[in-house]
Amino acid sequence: MTQPQEIVQASKQFQDWLAALKAKSMFSTHNQSFASMRGVMHGLRRHMDTDQILTFADALPPLPRGLFLEGWRPALALPLQSEAQLAKEVYDNLTAHHSPPETIVSDVLATIAQHLDPHNAKMAGEQLPTALKPIWSKHRQDL
Repeated sequence: MTQPQEIVQASKQFQDWLAALKAKSMFSTHNQSFASMRGVMHGLRRHMDTDQILTFADALPPLPRGLFLEGWRPALALPLQSEAQLAKEVYDNLTAHHSPPETIVSDVLATIAQHLDPHNAKMAGEQLPTALKPIWSKHRQDL
């Protein structure tokens, strides 16, 4: 039985995402990239409603989708005023083991935006909290 290329290539594709984030954020290891990507994705979720979360997840390939939805329980979306607010939340959750750069939210969003095809990038970008949409647009000028 044949498998869809999306499944066959999932691990390599996710490693490419982690390598891109590692380079962008000047991390030493893929573990730092993974922890930071998870931190931003989970932080982002807290500021999205259920429909936004599920639509954003649908736009992601299998492994990032799983990471984004890992441990999620539906809850009311919290307001997000700025990228800095989300970066502080991520930093507060990661600092026991990692020290992400101040640009971690932008770095993760750029990595995601640049690795999605135009259709999925548009779908994902439309789900972001208003405060983060300019970051997405900056990295996806084709939308």
